[in-house]
Amino acid sequence: MGTAVKGWVGLLYFVYIIETEDGTYYTGMTNDVARRFQEHIAGNSRGAAYLKMHKPKYVVYLEERKTRGDAMRLEKQLKQDYKFKMECVGPRRDIREVIDSELSYR
Repeated sequence: MGTAVKGWVGLLYFVYIIETEDGTYYTGMTNDVARRFQEHIAGNSRGAAYLKMHKPKYVVYLEERKTRGDAMRLEKQLKQDYKFKMECVGPRRDIREVIDSELSYR
């Protein structure tokens, strides 16, 4: 799980599920995990509106995709298929620890 890595294949994209403090889930996509999660925590204008009302706490799913299109299709599937989404939810990782881990790759 590196962060938006540039290589011969181009940028990598990541699809993720965040569990909030109130136990709800937010699904998103990014090409820079650390930056996006920091935006979510900050609750600023660049973060998701949903996460301004539901504070992000854990990352429960993080999947790498080689193309933006593949990432967008997976994100759409997760948002439309609740059963599939719940099957993907895995162990909780504190969102701040995930940020620290991602930044260590830079």
